[in-house]
Amino acid sequence: MPLARSFDILWEYHRILLDGLAMTFELTLISIVIALITGVTCALGSLARWRVVRWISVVVTEFCRNTPILVLIIWVHYALPEITGIKTSAVVSSIIALVMQSTGYLSEEYRAGIESIDKGQYEASKSLGMTYARLMRRIVLPQAIVRMIPGIINQLVVLFKSTSVVSIIAVPDLMYHANVIVNDTYLAMQTYTVVALTYFLIIFGISVLVRIASRRIRFIGPSHAILQAA
Repeated sequence: MPLARSFDILWEYHRILLDGLAMTFELTLISIVIALITGVTCALGSLARWRVVRWISVVVTEFCRNTPILVLIIWVHYALPEITGIKTSAVVSSIIALVMQSTGYLSEEYRAGIESIDKGQYEASKSLGMTYARLMRRIVLPQAIVRMIPGIINQLVVLFKSTSVVSIIAVPDLMYHANVIVNDTYLAMQTYTVVALTYFLIIFGISVLVRIASRRIRFIGPSHAILQAA
C-alpha cells in the first residue's frame, strides 16, 4: 500500500486518537493536582518531630518512588482490591497509581525545597511568636514552592510519559486507541509513528517551559516573606 494512502486511512481514525489524547491529558492533570497535595503531606511528615510519623512518611515515599509505574498500576488494579475489598475502575486505578508515583518524587522535591530555606528565617519567625504551622504556611512553603517550580514541571513531564502504560489495564488513552487502530488496519508503523510524534511534541513543549521557568524564577526575598507573614 502506498505510504500516502496508508496515512489517508489513518486520518479516518483521527477522532479516536484525539479522544485517547484527551484521556491522557485528563489522567495527567488529575494526577498531578492530587500529587501536589499528597507530596507536600509526605514531605511535612518526613520532617515531623514524631519518629513514627517520619518513619511512615519515608516508607510511603520510598515505596512510591522506587516501584516501577507498570508494577504500581497492576498492583493497584488487581492486588489492592484483595487487601481493601474495594474494587476500582481501570481509570481510577490508573490515577491512584500515577498519584502514588508522583507523590514519591514530589515529596523529595518538597523536602529539598523546605530544607533549602535559610535557617535564620525559622529563628526570626520564632522571635515573632509564630507557630510552626503558620511558619510553614506563610513563609517556608511559599518560598519552597517557587524554588520547586522547575522540578514540578519536570515531574509533569514524567507523569505524562507514564500514562502511556495505563493501556495495560484497558484505559482508553492514546496508546490504547493506537493499539485498536493497529488491530483494525495493520498499519503499525504509521500509527505508532504518529503517536510517538504526538508524545514527543507535547513533551518537548513542556520541557521548553521547564527551561524557561528555570531561567526566570526569582527567589522570594526572606525579609519580605517574614514581614508579609507577621
